[in-house]
Amino acid sequence: MRLVSRYIAGRVFKSIALAFLIVTAIIMLVDFVEATRNFGDEGEFTLLQLAGLTLLKIPLLIEETIPFVVLFGVMGALYGLNKRSELVVLRASGLSAWRFIGPAIMVSAAIGIIWTAVFNPLAAKSMEKYQGIIIKAAQTDGAADNIISARPSELAEEVWLREGSPTQQVVIHGNLYPRDPRTLHDVTFYYYALEDNEAGQSAVTTRYSHRIDALTASLTETGYWQLSGVVKNSEDSAFERALSSSIPTQLTVSDLSEYDKKTRKAQFWALPEQITASQNAGFSTIGLRLQWHKLLSLPLMLIALTVIAAGVSMGNMRSGGVFRLMLAGAATGFFVFFFNNLFGAFGQAQTLSIIAASWTVPILVLFLGVAYLARIEDG
Repeated sequence: MRLVSRYIAGRVFKSIALAFLIVTAIIMLVDFVEATRNFGDEGEFTLLQLAGLTLLKIPLLIEETIPFVVLFGVMGALYGLNKRSELVVLRASGLSAWRFIGPAIMVSAAIGIIWTAVFNPLAAKSMEKYQGIIIKAAQTDGAADNIISARPSELAEEVWLREGSPTQQVVIHGNLYPRDPRTLHDVTFYYYALEDNEAGQSAVTTRYSHRIDALTASLTETGYWQLSGVVKNSEDSAFERALSSSIPTQLTVSDLSEYDKKTRKAQFWALPEQITASQNAGFSTIGLRLQWHKLLSLPLMLIALTVIAAGVSMGNMRSGGVFRLMLAGAATGFFVFFFNNLFGAFGQAQTLSIIAASWTVPILVLFLGVAYLARIEDG
């Protein structure tokens, strides 16, 4: 049995590796063509430099496709064993499906653990180096406008800040570009008044007061936000427009820099410390905690998809219909991807708890896969 387990594990690993190479090649080709169109027209980068940028970006992109890679890899391995009647021989020797999908589950779980613990930190560092090269090019005279317009989503950091006094709180939301570290773009200031409750109660209630929208908000050395394209809205009056305005603040350019470091996507081992630091600074930790639990749940997700792949690949032993069943497995993978992202969006919006948003889909898929495999195996 040990020899059979090693054989099946080796076949599954080779099939997953082949699926990984195919998916990686497709992603690299698509991203290289896109990079050539965005960065190559004005001569900011040579083709060799663009290829290097693509290689730096690929690891983090592959992380999103790892569940698909494992699903199709396991399906391919088990289908190959089934096609050559090797699974028939194993069953005839008295082994059930639960025995020979064990090695596939072990391989998938090991891939999930190794990816989370080893490859994710490498992917984060690789992406950080990629962004550093892009930012450096964006700060070069004559190239900034072209690169900013080509990849605004990769250069802009969404910023949420908070400051206040004993009488009010201000929540600030905007976009920060590395070429101008003291200016927020498309910025909104939300003002909340702090009011004492009735006598004998120490709690303080927060009441929305007004908001100020601006095209840009630049921090000055004298402790002010200098606004342009200003629109002020409040509950008890009509909105007011102004070409420019200024707002006093206690924030500094270093605060913006520290926020940028805290919110940039972190690698697995640094996430707990980063979550604690962001909490102590008063920043939202929803995205960081969601990322942490998504990485923790990755091995379970891969195990669940392995069970699904086993059920799909072995379901044709008595009834035929290989293409139909394989297509059903692929469709299952896409549905899992869709609902996993949907639950993640619910968690980001705080509609669901972080635990529920991260772990519900893997657990549910695992239960469904075990139930389906039990039905076709045990009747």
